[in-house]
Amino acid sequence: MIRAKITLAVLIFYGGIEYFMKVTVFNGSPRGKRSNSHQIVEPLLEGAREAGAETEEVFLIEKDIKHCLGCFACWEKTPGKCAIKDDMEELIELFLESEYVGLATPVYGMLMTAVLKNFTDRLLPLAMPHIEKNEDGGFYHEGRVRHMPRQFFIANAGFPGEHNFDLLKPYIGMQSMVLEVYRNCGEALQPGENDPPELLEQIALFKAALKEAGRQMVEKGAVSKETVEKIHVALISDEDYMAQANEYWDEQIEKADQ
Repeated sequence: MIRAKITLAVLIFYGGIEYFMKVTVFNGSPRGKRSNSHQIVEPLLEGAREAGAETEEVFLIEKDIKHCLGCFACWEKTPGKCAIKDDMEELIELFLESEYVGLATPVYGMLMTAVLKNFTDRLLPLAMPHIEKNEDGGFYHEGRVRHMPRQFFIANAGFPGEHNFDLLKPYIGMQSMVLEVYRNCGEALQPGENDPPELLEQIALFKAALKEAGRQMVEKGAVSKETVEKIHVALISDEDYMAQANEYWDEQIEKADQ
């Protein structure tokens, strides 16, 4: 059985016992380190490090994660342990070692990427097989381990507007998240040489708010409403973003035709 461990970094004193904190983000973007998701994760983890935590960002696209087979061996033959031999065994260990776990994804087809969904499917060994019922009439599986990390969620969309996350929000809202980040106009996070200073200033303020969120998670166990509001301030108008995006794609299509 996979067992939870408490590892490196921030010293937390609770009942006279010293604990250490680790914050891990599993980035589900196929673009890995080049992704807009990484642009959001990086300052948040920087704030967590400044508060004393050990941090790690895992680029799932670089890992060998096969699809769940639905065989339920992790519930029957080898309880708590998947029958598939790939990188998920070490990733589940890392998941359980962390005090906080972040899931980061761009929006693909109004949902998370297949890369991240595949990872979350493979967390099935952490659940017990028996079906339980909530007071509200919902159903669930009890967790197999005593210590489960607190979680936060990061999503960014290449579209402007506020409807890019309409399918993700209800799903994520069913879970108890410490922080939810929904960033539209995601391509603006990697500005070009000719972008206006107003945009660069807004990006800097956005990243400063993310840094503060990381610090607050570690130090206070929660992110303030004020910080969350700062994170979700618009970077650029929908109209300006759309015009710049369409101009960029016109240029790329013209280059491809040459």
